[in-house]
Parts: sequence; C-alpha cells; structure tokens
Amino acid sequence: MYELLLRTETLLAGLTTPVLAAVGLVALVVGLVLWLGGTRYSAIIIGLLGAVVGSACGLLVAQQLEANPWLGMIVGAAILGGLSILLKSVLILVLAVLVFSAVSGAGYLTVVLDRAIPPAQAVDQNEPRRTVRYFSGMGLAERRTYMNDISHETESFADRLHALLTNTWEAVGPHGWALALAILAGAVVGILLVWFIAKIVIALAYSIVGTATIFLGVQAALLAAGVPVVSDLASRRGALPIAFLIMTVVGWVWQLFYGGPKKPRPAPAKEVKPSD
Repeated sequence: MYELLLRTETLLAGLTTPVLAAVGLVALVVGLVLWLGGTRYSAIIIGLLGAVVGSACGLLVAQQLEANPWLGMIVGAAILGGLSILLKSVLILVLAVLVFSAVSGAGYLTVVLDRAIPPAQAVDQNEPRRTVRYFSGMGLAERRTYMNDISHETESFADRLHALLTNTWEAVGPHGWALALAILAGAVVGILLVWFIAKIVIALAYSIVGTATIFLGVQAALLAAGVPVVSDLASRRGALPIAFLIMTVVGWVWQLFYGGPKKPRPAPAKEVKPSD
C-alpha cells in the first residue's frame, strides 16, 4: 500500500496549491458522505454519479455533432441522471461488485509493488525492466524528478497520470496475468456476496470507497499545506493499511446500524371519543 500511496503523492505533488486544496476539500466531503452515509443517501449518490457520467457523454456527443457543448452536457446529465435513479437498485449492486473487483486488484497490486526488487538490485541484474524504479527507494525530490523524466516534462495532469499508470504496469511486469485473475476473482466474490447478503456488502462497498476518498483528500490537503504525509510515514508505513482497515470497519458498522434509510415516523394515533 505504501508504494501505491507514494505514487499518488508524487502525481498530486505536480499540482498547484489552490488545486490541491480544492481537490482535498472536495474529496474529504465526498469521502465522509460515502463513508458514513452511503447507504442512507444512495439515491442521491447514484443520481449525481449518473448526471456526471451523462454530462461527460453529452459533451463528447456534442463535440461530434458540433452542437452546443452546454446543451449536450445538460441533456446527457438529465437522461442518465434520471435513468440512474430509476435503476438505482440494479446500479448499486453492479457498483458493489465493481468495488470488490477493484479492491481485489488493488490489493494484489499493492502486494506486488511493496515486495518489489530494490533499485540497487534491479540495476545489477540484467532484466528487461531494469529502467523501472520503485518510489519507495527515492526521496520526494528524486520522485518528482523521476516523474518528470517518465512524463517527458509535460505539464498536463492527464499525461502525467498516463505516464504513471504505464510505469506502474511496467513495474508489475510478469504479474499482469495474476492481477487480471485477482480482479476477476474479486468480481466473482462480489457477485456471490451480493447475491446472499446484499445489505451488508453494499454498506461495506460504500465504506471502502469512502475511506479511499478520504485518504486521497487528506493527502491532497496536507500537500497543499506543504506536508508530504506519506513520505513522512516511511518509518511507520505499516500504520497506513491499519488505519485504512480500521476506518473501513468503522464506516461499515456505522452504516449497518445507523446509516440506513430514514424510517417514516408513525402517524399519531387518533383519539377515540366515547359515544354519547
């Protein structure tokens, strides 16, 4: 997990302070809602998610048809947002399965990266991927330089993200097939769990996504304040997965017992007047 968080920190470090502060604030707010209130506000969350995806699709369609982009975004958001609310129950189950698939893949990726060959040994061995360096063996300044090297000094966040993902895939190397199997296994487990215990699994999925979003928000907010928290925890890197696990369990339990949909208040009983 530490190597993965270091890569995220290095990617975020290329953003300006105002952007980092905005990303951190939005991620913290969204993460808290998902962490403690995902099941209660699921209809709103699914509707907003559909609206965001619909607006993006509407923008792409408008560009292809050379139409007004704002009109395309509004129409796309209205259509997919409405459909998302109508199909809320199905979409929640699908998203829960996708979350389990992503968690399984990310978990395996974390194990591979954290057990990676140190840079000094990788140079001595004549391996085809010896140019790949692992971020846990570099300081923050060195990681930024390396990030600039693999992204060819580009200023675009999308290009830097693409370069980082490519580098991560190269670091995974021959474990790519096992990563794909881990993602598939996570999806199968998610389907089975949703089939038998949908309520428990959906609450867990919301808690996982909320915790991950909070981690992202804390990273961005502290970077905006000049604190590279992941780098500073190099000597206590084991605290990160423990904190993630504890927060996930707390959010999960909270949503199971306190985060469900609000129950309608019972109507007051009418007083029966005695007949004359």
